[in-house]
Amino acid sequence: MIPLGAVEFSPGDVALILAVLTLGTTALALPATLTFAWVGHRRATQYPGWAAFGYWLTGTAICLATTAVAAGKGLGWWSVPVGWLPTLLLAVVLKPRSDPPAS
Repeated sequence: MIPLGAVEFSPGDVALILAVLTLGTTALALPATLTFAWVGHRRATQYPGWAAFGYWLTGTAICLATTAVAAGKGLGWWSVPVGWLPTLLLAVVLKPRSDPPAS
C-alpha cells in the first residue's frame, strides 16, 4: 500500500539535500564564476591568487542568487544561463588590464 500522508525528512536528510543542491548549482555556475575569477587574477596588483578566489566567491554568490530568483520566476533550466548574465556582465565591465604588472 502506498502512504498518502505528508513526506517527512530527518534533519540529516535535509542537510544532505541542501548540500547536493548547493554543490550542483555551484558546479553549474562555473562557466561564469571562473571567468570572473580570471578577471580578478588579472586585475590584482598583489596576491593575484587571493584576488581570484575573492572574485570567484563574489561571482558564485551573485550567480546563485540570480539563479534562485530566476528559478522562483518559473524559468526552469533557463534560470542557469540567466544566472550567469550578471556575473559575466560584471566581468566585461571590470575587464582586466591589458598590460601585465611590471617586475
